[in-house]
Amino acid sequence: MQIIPTEAAGLTHRFQVIVPASDMQSQMENELQSIGKRVKMPGFRQGKVPMPVLKKRYAQEVLGEVIQSTANKAAREVVEQKNLRAALQPDVKITNYVEDGDLTLEVTVEAMPDVPEVAFDKITVDELTFEVPDSEIDEALARLAKSRQHPHTKEGAAVLGDVVKIDFKGLLDGVAFDGGTAKNFQLELGSGQFIPGFEDQLVGVAAGDERNVNVSFPEQYHSADLAGKPVVFEVKVHEVAYLHVPDADDKLAEKLGFKDLVELKDKIREQIATDYQRMARNKAKKQLFDKLDEVVTFPVPRNMLSIEMDNIWKQVEEAKKAGDPELKDKSDEELKKEYSKIAERRVKLGILLSEVGRTNNLQITREEISAAVMNHARNFPGQEDKVFEFYRKNPQQVEQLRGPILEEKAVDFVLSKVKRKSKAISIDELLKTDDAEVA
Repeated sequence: MQIIPTEAAGLTHRFQVIVPASDMQSQMENELQSIGKRVKMPGFRQGKVPMPVLKKRYAQEVLGEVIQSTANKAAREVVEQKNLRAALQPDVKITNYVEDGDLTLEVTVEAMPDVPEVAFDKITVDELTFEVPDSEIDEALARLAKSRQHPHTKEGAAVLGDVVKIDFKGLLDGVAFDGGTAKNFQLELGSGQFIPGFEDQLVGVAAGDERNVNVSFPEQYHSADLAGKPVVFEVKVHEVAYLHVPDADDKLAEKLGFKDLVELKDKIREQIATDYQRMARNKAKKQLFDKLDEVVTFPVPRNMLSIEMDNIWKQVEEAKKAGDPELKDKSDEELKKEYSKIAERRVKLGILLSEVGRTNNLQITREEISAAVMNHARNFPGQEDKVFEFYRKNPQQVEQLRGPILEEKAVDFVLSKVKRKSKAISIDELLKTDDAEVA
């Protein structure tokens, strides 16, 4: 295989690769012999089919496979022999081939840029500090207590917010319809569980009451037989209860597994602080990226930039279709100009952080991969086992988790090297969303 450089412009390197006819013929014969060992052909014993017969029957099929494998090998050898770090898979084109002749390929490699060394100790990033207000602890405690609410039977009429235990049977033109009947159903009045008007008509009922509820199904109801139709529900009330919210006290804390209310409050404060600390880190990361974008300059591979811009533009088009008000007054030309800068920034910072990881030998542990899978599974409540099974059966998908993990480790590494300036910030300031692009 002969490799001849033909062009070098910026990050793009182009080569002519000539594969001798003898090499092509040798690979063809090897593949045909492999086929001959396993195929059965009339008039020949298995493994004894003559080469001319194999060539006549399988040459065209084998040729495509040989050219493909040769192209892949050529790409690998170009990268290895010329000591290039390819940004993406090299592009290989067939420029000339005749039967029983040489194969000529054009291999184009877009190399990763040389990333300049960055003096991280010359960069200053805020170390945001904050205090979790007691009011937030109280609000979280109240929400926790409300989540433990439970019904207590009451005498008298039901009001909005009460829970009624009922039997009901739905009738359409006097005939019961499928799915319209239930026994001992507990319904919170005002919860919106039932079709509009149903719950309102049960306000004022008491245990033992029977009442007909007249409602109409919505026009867009999923059952065409019921959509828009007026129906009657025969309802019998067994019990009326109010929702009791337990006091936020030592007793509640003990039920939740804590020694007392003080320990429970400390745990709530810790959890809130952890969430806010994550926000503080994101702001520090944003500030770090802004400064790195200013001080670090190098060309980015066009193919990586094109892929990133394509991904961004798909999101922009989806947002436009959804009626995003921030996009409606801008032309596609203006938006592409704006987002091309964001795409370039993302690619540049991604390459920089990847280089930080490579040069500082940052490693990803099995535990970190497992934690990433767990975090992804939490996005699908009730289907966690399916997510785990998916990753077990598709190990290549696990590899895609490595990029984000490595980037975050590189960010932490850089943040440990830059100067940190302590800055107190209010929770309101911490919760403000930055309009600028993060990455």
